[in-house]
Amino acid sequence: MRTGTLVAIGVASACLGALVAASQPFWRVAQKADPEASPIESLAWLLPEPPPQPPPPEEIAVFQADRVQQLSRDDGSTVSVGYSSVILDPRWVDLEFFGGWNREFEANRDGEALLFFTGPTFEKGHPNEPLGMVLHGDLMLSDGIRRAGNRAAASERAYIAVTEAGELRYGFGDLTPARQERYRLFIGGLHAFAHPQATPPSSYRGVYGPMRLADVRIVYGFRPDGRLEVIETDDGVLFDDLHRFVQARGFTAAFLPDHASKSRLIVPGRRMWSEEQAVWVSGGKPSITALPFMMRVLPRSLRSASGRMPTS
Repeated sequence: MRTGTLVAIGVASACLGALVAASQPFWRVAQKADPEASPIESLAWLLPEPPPQPPPPEEIAVFQADRVQQLSRDDGSTVSVGYSSVILDPRWVDLEFFGGWNREFEANRDGEALLFFTGPTFEKGHPNEPLGMVLHGDLMLSDGIRRAGNRAAASERAYIAVTEAGELRYGFGDLTPARQERYRLFIGGLHAFAHPQATPPSSYRGVYGPMRLADVRIVYGFRPDGRLEVIETDDGVLFDDLHRFVQARGFTAAFLPDHASKSRLIVPGRRMWSEEQAVWVSGGKPSITALPFMMRVLPRSLRSASGRMPTS
């Protein structure tokens, strides 16, 4: 055997011996739990674990169709609130801006999306803007940042957000530089409907005043398990009953985007938008249902989450 080969073998043996010797304290600790473990086997726990893999889509977005929640009113009467919802795991979703008027039928056929739902309110009458409208809330989504054209509305409303770790957060105001650094996803321009653990600042104005009309409602509910439940109720829900509904569902907080004729909860291939749906959400006036954008939910990509798209 050549001298060079012998030297290489000797060096490798020395390195292995040093590694085994260094592992002895760790090995002795490991042996307390598993006396059969060898020094080499005990080194496995020192290696970095592979990154977690996303769960299947049906666990990321759990669709619940045609549910009923029974509620008791203060006067002793009861009321039933029908609803459908999708429960989202914020750790494993991306959100995109699905812009364009009347794209609901296109959303029905989307083979990649898990869900489409209603975002914050907006105002028409801005012909110089790409969609002829401006947002009432800032959006920081997986495909970029879109600033509200109505800055007063953005600063006077609530937001929900998702951290890099997938934790749900909420607060009040617009997308500041600090919030842009802190969060991965941000939906502003919302009405803070139920928030028992936080008091809004004096600058908060919200979206809706006293609502005495019965209507279709979209709710973003914060579940105790850390997931976000996006709900579309049946028609005819009063705000007082919606408060009871949120309490009965056990949400730790709840927020309202646009609603009524602008209500959307589309699960491609399962809960589809239709002409009948347009009549239903609009109270028989489908001409008022036109919507310039929706939130598009996708399984989260494993690409670098820090790579932001250009802002607009």
